[in-house]
Amino acid sequence: MMAPAFVPCRLILIGILAILPELSAQPATDESDDSVVDQLLALPDDLEEELPDDVKAFLAELDEESNWFPSFTLSALMGERDNVGLSSVVPQSAYFGEARAEGFLWWQPLDSAWEGLVMLDGRHRRYENNPVADEEQSWLGQAELSWLPLRWFDLKVRTQGFFQDEVIDLSTTAAQRTVLPIQVLGGRADLTARFKLPFGVAIESRAGGLRSDYRELAEDFYSRDWWNGVTWAPARWMKLYYGQQTIDRDYDFRNQTTAGGRSIADTLLAFGQDEEQGRLQFKMKWLGSWRLDVAGGLVENRDNAAGFFNYDRKRWRSELEWVSPEDRWELRVEWEEKATDYLNQTVGAGLNPEGRRQDDRLRRGEVIWRFNDRWNARVEYEDTLSESNEVNATYRDRTIWFGLSFES
Repeated sequence: MMAPAFVPCRLILIGILAILPELSAQPATDESDDSVVDQLLALPDDLEEELPDDVKAFLAELDEESNWFPSFTLSALMGERDNVGLSSVVPQSAYFGEARAEGFLWWQPLDSAWEGLVMLDGRHRRYENNPVADEEQSWLGQAELSWLPLRWFDLKVRTQGFFQDEVIDLSTTAAQRTVLPIQVLGGRADLTARFKLPFGVAIESRAGGLRSDYRELAEDFYSRDWWNGVTWAPARWMKLYYGQQTIDRDYDFRNQTTAGGRSIADTLLAFGQDEEQGRLQFKMKWLGSWRLDVAGGLVENRDNAAGFFNYDRKRWRSELEWVSPEDRWELRVEWEEKATDYLNQTVGAGLNPEGRRQDDRLRRGEVIWRFNDRWNARVEYEDTLSESNEVNATYRDRTIWFGLSFES
């Protein structure tokens, strides 16, 4: 387990809490850091009348503006997917039509320390003559409320609700493969505190909970997570990030097992996960705007029982994005790999069978052409490969989309 590795972040947080009184005692941290706009809005009426005419006109426009800022995007796409059922034996391809909806509503009052956000993201896909699934859909709703009382501290409360109706691979053992259309309904809530320090350093802590209910499948669970991270931005074009997370997951129906995988009656399975992740981000301006994200991490999963579900996972991820100077073209490329080694599950027979291993790879590309202030055309491609040393457990799935989007 990686529990000892969590000590440094906790010590850093204790140190930050220790120096907070000193930071708050400095007279220039709070009132003197107010923006010029906030100071002008706070002027009494008699002093505001003495301001230049152009400044008074600017303040009048601010008073007329709403504190709410909505936006939405609607997309219609067509495409082809060559392995809808994630089959390792007989892949079933299908053409499909897809509709997407994405909406945001920001609440950002100028003279308040509070901010809010409401977001809805939905996707519905319908296949043509496919024996595995007729349609798939996923919906995510999110609400955030942030409190920013000081320049060096902010607090955020976030809630999420989601519904997913898709073909998912839930295989957890070498003996049984679980790949089928699954409906999942769930929600999440978390609280995040962020402290900004000198020299571009920031520290975040988050506590959250997640609930997932599976229809017609005994996979329901509740999890709690605690996360600590530190960010350092030594320059405008570079940011470094490191974080650690602990997750406790309790299942409602799944039983614990013996070391050989046999279910134990009158018991409930519970996972404990320790995760650490590092990320490096670069931004630059050259023939447009460039952004590069590179991340890597480790996950240790333990079942708090005989260890049948114990595994170690390594993960690497990168994303490259380019936006043209006039924001007409946008190119994004993503790459992700995960290598999972099961510590007690084996594959095959004999005196020294091989340990179970699974390697997952994702490649994704997207090109967007904004030929109008409201409309854009897009092409997307995704290639997923899951390789395992089990028999009939390796599959590949490729999808290509093209369509139009309307933005407002």
